[in-house]
Amino acid sequence: MLHIGIDDTDSIKGGCTTWLATEVIKELSEFDLIGCPRLVRLNPNVPWKTRGNAAVALTLGKGLGMKKLIGEFDGKQFFTFKKGIELKYNKNQILERVLGLIQKHSMPDSEPGIVISDSFLPEELYWQGVSSIVTNDMLSELIKGTISSGLRGSRGIFGAACSLSWSGNFSKINGISHTWELIGYRNKDKWGTQRNIDNSSVQTVSNIETVFSCSDLDGKIAMVPNSPCPILWGFRGTNRDKIIENFRTLGPELPSRWLLYKTNQATDDHLIPKKISEIEDGDSVIIEVAITSKPIVIKGGHRFFEVQDKFKHTVNCAAFEPTKNFRHMVDKLEIGDSVIVCGSVNNGTINLEKLRILNLVSRYLKPPNPICDCGKRTHSSGKNSYYRCKSCSKKYGRPEKIEISSDLKLKWYEPPASSRRHLSTPISLMNY
Repeated sequence: MLHIGIDDTDSIKGGCTTWLATEVIKELSEFDLIGCPRLVRLNPNVPWKTRGNAAVALTLGKGLGMKKLIGEFDGKQFFTFKKGIELKYNKNQILERVLGLIQKHSMPDSEPGIVISDSFLPEELYWQGVSSIVTNDMLSELIKGTISSGLRGSRGIFGAACSLSWSGNFSKINGISHTWELIGYRNKDKWGTQRNIDNSSVQTVSNIETVFSCSDLDGKIAMVPNSPCPILWGFRGTNRDKIIENFRTLGPELPSRWLLYKTNQATDDHLIPKKISEIEDGDSVIIEVAITSKPIVIKGGHRFFEVQDKFKHTVNCAAFEPTKNFRHMVDKLEIGDSVIVCGSVNNGTINLEKLRILNLVSRYLKPPNPICDCGKRTHSSGKNSYYRCKSCSKKYGRPEKIEISSDLKLKWYEPPASSRRHLSTPISLMNY
């Protein structure tokens, strides 16, 4: 079977690797799609990541049996087959055809890479690429038998190879092996202009069971990008049929083409269980800890607090301003609370993606100073000391503190959809 991986064709100035994939599918029209196109997000912490750090993989051949609608480009329908057989092809010729499209459509400041293989690559390459760094030696060893090429440094070869090693059949964290995203694309004459997607249409699809990350709780649209890329919207869910059945509800601007992807988004595949003593910058971790300091607020509204694992090692956690109301939950944490933190490590600090409260210590409120028999309010004589009336000098013992509710629940908390990473599993899908 023919396997094609592509990465790093876009930049903050525009472009889109998934849109370019639709051009590849059109170009290689003598082939059928075997299985869904795969949209594979990789380690979100690498310094040289692309805008969404996503690569695309296609499997092509001669389809067998029933076919399913997978997309529509400029009025023509495209289908995918669950099974297929290999068609004869020349890898070098295929490489030249795909490279021609990348030369035409990639952004000048990108470093595109293409990998062409006769089979899936070893899955260990994906797990390394989604949670750590793929070294040159590892890449060279695991892509033997493939051919590859690229432009302007060809860094995208790493991501392209990783995309060819993701099967979407396994999960290490929460049982979610894959999800789906149907991407709608704009007419070229609208690229870079404001998108016309009505909020009410987004809210309608947000209410569909199995759909996720369309909008924030305050109504802010999360499925429509702000960049000048070709994407109109990305419609995500765990049921492919429901997505295809309902995407036409979105509007009034309609896509000129659309394609459904199988993806590792919302799988938490990037998270690694680690001890605090083991974490390094660039890691994405999941750790059970206890709160050891009250959160402090710095300029910009960012929150920082310290946690400790069962081995008595400590690290700071941060909830930054874009996490919005998530920070208000952080403000309510108390020393001694037990939590699970998930996030990326940067400059020795865990930047929170979400947090689960496991246990809460009791909260107490200091009662008002006692009223003296003479009617005056007493004053404290010092920490843990008695209260004294300045008018008549009568002394009073310290009253018991009042236990209060924290307003927190033993559950997961997360930032709004518009602030979440693509790989982070929304709490609506959490099963642990």
